[in-house]
Amino acid sequence: MTRSTSKFSTAVFSFFILVAAGSQPAFGQAKTTISGWLRTGIEYEYNERFRENFYRGKIQFNFKVDKDLEAQIDIRGESDEHAMELREAFFTADLGKAVGLDFGQGKKRFGLEFQKSKENLLTNERTLLYQHLEPFGFVGRDVNIRYYRKAKSDGRRNGISLSLGYSEDHNVTAVGHWTRLNTIGSFALGASSVVQIDKIAGGSQTVWALGAELLRDAEKHHVEIEAVAGQDPFRSEFEKNFGDGKNVYFFGGKILYGHYFKKSRFEPVFVYSLLVPDLDAFDVNTIEFLAGLNYYAASALRIGLNGDLLLATSTKNQDKRTYADSKVILQVQLVW
Repeated sequence: MTRSTSKFSTAVFSFFILVAAGSQPAFGQAKTTISGWLRTGIEYEYNERFRENFYRGKIQFNFKVDKDLEAQIDIRGESDEHAMELREAFFTADLGKAVGLDFGQGKKRFGLEFQKSKENLLTNERTLLYQHLEPFGFVGRDVNIRYYRKAKSDGRRNGISLSLGYSEDHNVTAVGHWTRLNTIGSFALGASSVVQIDKIAGGSQTVWALGAELLRDAEKHHVEIEAVAGQDPFRSEFEKNFGDGKNVYFFGGKILYGHYFKKSRFEPVFVYSLLVPDLDAFDVNTIEFLAGLNYYAASALRIGLNGDLLLATSTKNQDKRTYADSKVILQVQLVW
């Protein structure tokens, strides 16, 4: 997706916001908290000649304007880009009883992985399924207004999130997420939906995706099971322009399991994923096997090693799987 502003101007704009906010009396009297993370490590991709060193950072500013209103600014930087980016900037109005309203540049909260911040994932990067969804615009960020009501373990079991957003690509996206705690034993049940009106050559198209989820997040065990199906906007547009005009539908599923050993501070993580880009060609798919090991050197310091094996077939060869895009990542993450 294209961006309407350069990285340099975004960095300058971010700096201006922070300086201006700090100089205003309202913000000067407000409580300000700063959080973030720093990541550095080595990544090796299969069949590549060189390993890649990387470092990435996030700084998040929360301004408590009054008891019912706060503002959040999220700035990111990556060694790949050698630039800073204003990733998020939004207001949150507290409506009471764990109910709130967000407005600004924020997340599209579709699926399990986009219900939480990236530093809270058990894997070093987002899994295959979400890497497939992000270019479609089904996850990521846009300027949106979001109403949410959190589920509470000691009372209200149902939680919802509803948002309507507009992106730089002139797409309109509506995202919904529902969760119910302790639905199947200790598992929470969840469902996600997204409807997006894409601007394309010669008009627009409406695309969608649906997801179903099971989640168990205990002190020692973490389990995620989810399935997603929907319409591929890029392939559907191509078929409309150059093919028989049919829509192209995809399917993906993921199982994640993590177990934390408190005494040794080690946490093994395992992920199995299946991605079928076109349901009319089910034999053309990618299988992901990810094995990881996290070590918590301190409460805020985590060392993670991920081996992400991707086994893919193609339209030309459906009998043999390749290892393209498989990778190993060693990462150190500090959170504050």
